[in-house]
Amino acid sequence: MMLAAGHRPGEIAAITFTELAASQLASRIKETVDVLLAGQVPAFLKAVIPLGLSEQQRSALAIASTQLDELTATTIHGFCQAIIRSHGVQAGLDPGARIADATIADNLFRAELSAWFTRRLSIDASEDDPIVVLAEQIPLQVVDLIRELAGLRRKHPDAQPIPPPRDLRPDIDFVQAVDDFERWRANVEEGAWAQEIAQELGKLATRYQGCIAGDPYFRPLWQLCDPGSGRLFGRKGLQLKTYDEAARGFGAHKNDVGNDTGRTLYDAVNNAWSQLIGYIASTLVCSLSGSLDQLLDSYSARKRAAAIFDFDDLIVHVQSLLLSHEEVRQAVGRRYQYILVDEFQDTDRIQSEILFLIAATAERPTHWETARLRPGALFLVGDPKQAIYGFRGADIEAYELCSRLVQGQDGGAVIEVTANFRSLGPIIHHVNACFEPVFEKPSQPRYVALAPTLSDASQPLPCVARSTIEIPTAERIYAEMFWEAEAERVADICAALVGNLPVLRADNKRTPLKAGDIALLSPGHTELWRYERALEQRGLAVSSQAGQTLMRRQETQDVLALVRVLADSSDTFAFGAFMRGPLVGLSDQELLDITTALSVDGTAQTFFTVRTDPDLVQHPLAREILMLLQSLRRKAPVATPSLILAEAIERLNARVIIAARHGNRNARALANLDALIEKARSYGVSGLHTFVRDLQSDWDQKARAPEGRIDPTEHAVEIVTIHSAKGLEWPVVIPINSTTELYRPDQFVHRQSDNSLHWMIGGVAPPELAAARAAESLEDANQRERIWYVACTRARNLLILPHIPQASKDSWFSSVDLRQLEVPELDLSSFTPLTNRAGASQPNEQSAEIFATEQRFVEDSSPPLVWRRPSEHDGDRLGDSLDGVITLDSQGERLEIAGAGALRGVILHKLMEELLTGELSDDLATSTARARLLLEQLTHETDDRTRPDPNEMAAAALRTLSLPAIADLRPRLVPEIPVWSVDWHILLAGRADALAISDQGIDTAIDWKSDVNPTSAVRKAHVQQLRDYITATKANGGAVVYLTSGEIVWVENINREVVSPEPNADLTPR
Repeated sequence: MMLAAGHRPGEIAAITFTELAASQLASRIKETVDVLLAGQVPAFLKAVIPLGLSEQQRSALAIASTQLDELTATTIHGFCQAIIRSHGVQAGLDPGARIADATIADNLFRAELSAWFTRRLSIDASEDDPIVVLAEQIPLQVVDLIRELAGLRRKHPDAQPIPPPRDLRPDIDFVQAVDDFERWRANVEEGAWAQEIAQELGKLATRYQGCIAGDPYFRPLWQLCDPGSGRLFGRKGLQLKTYDEAARGFGAHKNDVGNDTGRTLYDAVNNAWSQLIGYIASTLVCSLSGSLDQLLDSYSARKRAAAIFDFDDLIVHVQSLLLSHEEVRQAVGRRYQYILVDEFQDTDRIQSEILFLIAATAERPTHWETARLRPGALFLVGDPKQAIYGFRGADIEAYELCSRLVQGQDGGAVIEVTANFRSLGPIIHHVNACFEPVFEKPSQPRYVALAPTLSDASQPLPCVARSTIEIPTAERIYAEMFWEAEAERVADICAALVGNLPVLRADNKRTPLKAGDIALLSPGHTELWRYERALEQRGLAVSSQAGQTLMRRQETQDVLALVRVLADSSDTFAFGAFMRGPLVGLSDQELLDITTALSVDGTAQTFFTVRTDPDLVQHPLAREILMLLQSLRRKAPVATPSLILAEAIERLNARVIIAARHGNRNARALANLDALIEKARSYGVSGLHTFVRDLQSDWDQKARAPEGRIDPTEHAVEIVTIHSAKGLEWPVVIPINSTTELYRPDQFVHRQSDNSLHWMIGGVAPPELAAARAAESLEDANQRERIWYVACTRARNLLILPHIPQASKDSWFSSVDLRQLEVPELDLSSFTPLTNRAGASQPNEQSAEIFATEQRFVEDSSPPLVWRRPSEHDGDRLGDSLDGVITLDSQGERLEIAGAGALRGVILHKLMEELLTGELSDDLATSTARARLLLEQLTHETDDRTRPDPNEMAAAALRTLSLPAIADLRPRLVPEIPVWSVDWHILLAGRADALAISDQGIDTAIDWKSDVNPTSAVRKAHVQQLRDYITATKANGGAVVYLTSGEIVWVENINREVVSPEPNADLTPR
């Protein structure tokens, strides 16, 4: 409607969350414009323009339709990139700077981290250096610990730890609290358990007394973080047991744990202990974080030297640019006068600040929160109930703040949208019933009940059903048992639904449910391979967008064996595994026979390795593979791992073998090959050996690594994380993996409220941090509820809710009550899985003769395309007769021209072009000067070849144009015209030197030739080349004009009816 109102597309920026959504948005805008210009009104616009467009609107929209490529439809990062590229000088960035993808940025950071480690652990390193101390005390964990803190600092470069006040002495407070507990214990008649507790506390008080007096170093403070053999510590390191746990642990009866005074004093001890450990942790993290400043500086310098920046840098650079350069802010505001943002609930404060600064009036705001916005400049669309990207920095509080700021603007408004265009009525009603109480909490955004817009369609199953999963055992239930049971149950459901459940499509037609109509939504990536395996066992293809099991796949093992052989010729274990693996497939007996045959007399000990001479190997397949491996090994030292791996996969026909192995479910395996090649791409500098080492380590540890992404198809069940599913929809949705336990908090914590860093050593948080962690835990719980809301609103026809009564209270299943008992159990007894239906087998009647006949039919039906490019003078093109060729003004003498060749030909053609266009006058001196300038531009001082004479070239060009036949054609000659044509399967493309064009069409095609003494064969090729142009342009005829000799060869169009001329007739075309 903005375009129809006359706003130019170049003034509008439409921003959304993902690249996929941005491309779909641009496509839908174009489709909507085309539909409106065709005189139709889309359903979603009928309420706005029920009578269609007015003439004025149609005229404006028609103009805008030719400028849609100027409309900016992108992500927030793409939007910021456009700003940076337009104002790179003010931003202080390299003009050629580019955004590094996550793989490159992560590898660059890891390389800097490795170099930083090397410097910190060098020979001259101080013994009190925090990194040296950690390397000595926890050598196996130091790398992971530093990597975790470094990653947090990289994500929040401005965050700093809060130094503890020097005047605090929590060690004294702890010792005093222990003494108070001991005095209470001595004055009461409690059992031995109280004495045991007091003794353990006394040991701690003795150890930590005076531990922070003065200015303690890192080493003694770190040694205090070892819990030792203390019996008061729980399973979480340095966290003291509760009073009840400690009493029962030392033998107290559960109903006899002392009076409230003892409990209060113990709690005081516990609180003082948390303060003490928190103080130590704050001191340690200040020292450790300060050590990382050098790493971050070197990482920034490395990025600047490489002229790259990551996505986080992009946002920060644009924020700084807009704040520090007012002229840039105003210029960007004039460029993007209207900004429309979708999925605004997934933005953070910095992104909100950028948008508000751009949309602000010309008056510079003192702070973005006080900015006055231009009328209509900012249009934000978001659903706070779907704010689920907190782990990426999305801030629901920033969304609420922006909502209030927009509402407070002159003419600002907040419009609540309740219509749901995705799900059927029963699904919407169940979602409202489940989540309206959830969002009534003060910590959640206000709930706006959804209203269905789709008419309820009859189907054999209820729109909302439950799938109950129970483990029949009285013993302890492990998570693996839940995963296996749910995977089997879900696979059975999918197999039964496919082909049986009728689904109403967008065109109001009912068709059977396809595998691609089913989405399995998971809250995370854990153990999804179990679901994939269960589906594949039932013959269902899987399109997994959430799989993290690349290091469990057979194709990864195949590639690992291959690259190990290429990297190390002595790795006979890998060589044997590769030769007997599925990519080659030799049996053990065949390998033994090959090895035995290597010995001349059959008794000498020999080994079959990748270094074996192929001539000694009699087995044809083994010899071929051995030669291939040796060829690849010779290239390995000079080629990147990704190129070597890609070539190996191609020459081994690995794709064909793997595709045949998996049948109709091969897309996933083939995508994994591409994922491994992509993984090798980042080892272009470190090399093949490093790639093999890291791949082997990941395989041994079964490290989580994303599988290759495949495009969703209608024949594959989709497994998607709930986060990735936002904005999408499917006819059938089944939430899975809900028994996964909740994520445990990291030991390093970033507190968003004050942008500070903290270290929870041993799981102990000081009281002030504990309060912040409690608030953070509350927000995590709220976000889990919103994640379930997103999952339940993805279904269009059928929502199948998991019901797992035995699930843990700390699992995703227990995060929200979905009222499963209020919906019926899913009953699929009337459905027969298609995979279980026996089909009549068809005999294979294929024969060699039938195959040959079908092959000829395919070849005849698909003739190969032949490109003919006349200007390339194909030497293998068949000659043609000279019928229809007439030669005029032939010269018999042999000419000698200095500098004859390609250089002279280029200059002559350029002179002829400029003379015909009028850029060059018919003056010998002017033409000679132009020829001399062209010669200087096309040659170098060090070129010792004989150069053509500018005077001779100018004279030849002018002499040609003065020929009577050419002079008559000159007024109608147009130089350098592209020519193309299609004749069945022959495609022709070229450029005619000149065409004589009249009102009736093309009369004559001219081909200038600079050849000095062309042979008969060359003349024949010139004629055929011109004949191609004549045929393509349908000209009456043409002429090959030899510029040096002045000879003209006329060629007629042999496809036209030609009357033989009388002797000595004038053959010049008129």
